[in-house]
Amino acid sequence: MLVPSSFTTSVLPVQENVVKNIIFRVSALCLQLAVYNLCSYCAFKSKAYTSFLMFAEDYIQRLFFISSRGWSRSALIVLGFAILSPLAGLYDTLLWSLDSPGYVIKSSRVNGSAVDDQLLTTPPYIVFIANSAGNVNSIDADAAITGNLFKSGFNFTFPPMNDLSRGDIVPARQSLADAGGPRIWLDDEGFSVGIDSFSPINPHCSLQTTDDRNQAWGCHIPNNESYGMFSEPLGQPFIWWDGNQSEYMRSFRNDNPWKSLGTGGDTAAMKQVFTVTKDRRRHTFLETVLKVSMISMSPVLLDDADILEMVRRTFSDDPANNIQPSTKNLADIIVAAQANHSSFSGGTFLQQDYSVGATSIELLNITNSADQSPIYVAFRVTSTNITLIRSETLPNPVTPLSPCPLYFSNLATGGRLRSTTCYLSTATQGPGARFLGQLDASAVLILSDVLGDGSTAKAATALNETGLLWYQNHTEHIDQVLASRAFILGGDRESVMVDVQHAAPALSYLQLLLSLIPTLVALVSILLIRRDKRGYFQSSFFVAVHATTHLDESRCDKVGYSHVPPEIRLDVVDGHVLLGTPNGGTLGIISLGNVDPPTPSEKDTDFVNQDLYHTVPTMEGL
Repeated sequence: MLVPSSFTTSVLPVQENVVKNIIFRVSALCLQLAVYNLCSYCAFKSKAYTSFLMFAEDYIQRLFFISSRGWSRSALIVLGFAILSPLAGLYDTLLWSLDSPGYVIKSSRVNGSAVDDQLLTTPPYIVFIANSAGNVNSIDADAAITGNLFKSGFNFTFPPMNDLSRGDIVPARQSLADAGGPRIWLDDEGFSVGIDSFSPINPHCSLQTTDDRNQAWGCHIPNNESYGMFSEPLGQPFIWWDGNQSEYMRSFRNDNPWKSLGTGGDTAAMKQVFTVTKDRRRHTFLETVLKVSMISMSPVLLDDADILEMVRRTFSDDPANNIQPSTKNLADIIVAAQANHSSFSGGTFLQQDYSVGATSIELLNITNSADQSPIYVAFRVTSTNITLIRSETLPNPVTPLSPCPLYFSNLATGGRLRSTTCYLSTATQGPGARFLGQLDASAVLILSDVLGDGSTAKAATALNETGLLWYQNHTEHIDQVLASRAFILGGDRESVMVDVQHAAPALSYLQLLLSLIPTLVALVSILLIRRDKRGYFQSSFFVAVHATTHLDESRCDKVGYSHVPPEIRLDVVDGHVLLGTPNGGTLGIISLGNVDPPTPSEKDTDFVNQDLYHTVPTMEGL
């Protein structure tokens, strides 16, 4: 298989296809001119004037000429011209056939508001990345995240966003211990966003604050409470509107698979860019949730080696190296809990200025609620991070979708309002009840079947090493592209840059060379015919008639363009069609046997009419 080189590949852009067509067509015309000049030169050297005249005739007349002359030199000249001239006319077609591919992709960078007219009417806010083929190299993350956003045929990419750290925060109003968990503080009234610090912690566990940045928990829990923890959805941001009113940001169960995928087992990841708006202040966050699971049906237990391997790969700073003592101790706790047929939950919270994080590890013995008999054992590791990436002030405050007498907020997805939390509110009607703000899941990405299969009992399949490395290598880029999609759908579109690609006609160096060669050949042919004065072999038959019959005072030994072409008409004289001249005379070569001699009155002093009745001998070589 031949690999195209840069010499044959289209790399030289032109403005329009019409420019490209003109270049190719001019090249073909130059080649036709070269063929005409060279064949005329051959006719001149062979003194074959009739062959030269045949160049202006159609194919049928040329065929009659060739058949009447046999394989003479004059016939071969006409045959060569008849073949080469149409082939030269197809030269531009040959150049078009060398397109490889005939265009180059050019890119122009514009902001997102400039391509509003290309947006779909209702683009989805949820996108998926899957690996059904089992080959991570075939995953196109950009195509998955940017798909179904713009109209078909609109080619674009999102360049990296370098300003995903422009959030505005205020000093914490409460300590980490008093706040009950890490938060990102947004105003002095208590407006803040944090991680759900209630679901992962069983009431039997106590949360320990180790310093002003970290909290931890770890305890054994009753097996009959394990399923309740196992079925709690992961990755629900918790919103504090002020010091009193708070709520979860929940997924829509009718169109968001994370509503079910975020519970129970399985190995999956979810990223979402969401906004929280209070009055005129809108804050944008990026959340990442990762969970890895192993499940074994009773009475078979998880292998101790698989537990150790899973802990090593998820908690070690360098999973490729040997397990560290702290990681080994954590694995021993899980192994001991399984051996005792008990359940265990442990984890940490991390507080930072612009982000909050949580990591948990669980061994849950799921039992039958009726007789407490074991059903399966589940080992699950989860990680959640929420980062503030932008804060902005809107020109107008956000307004409620519909009135409500309770504390409530708007719910939106992809920048479109869908409902309110009025029907979910548990607050009683009172004088302080009011509209709190708006929550918008602008863009959500779900990765399934990439990181592993969480329904198995083996660490190698529950967390696929190849899939994990792919995720780690691409997660930053995924965050950038997902944020761009989110700002296009539910944020400030002018802050998003879009690289718009379009195909521009292009030439290859080979096409350029082949386009120049006919021009050079045409120039050579022109120089060649100028070196030898061909006279009648470079003029038309009209000019030859004009010169040889002396229709004006021009010389017949020097033939060129007729600057004032005479008017020639068709006349009928004594049954013969003759060419009429402007002076009233006629042109013709008629033998005396074809017409009666003229009477004296018919004779004219015009030398043309005098010559008309002369017998003209046949010209040799015509």
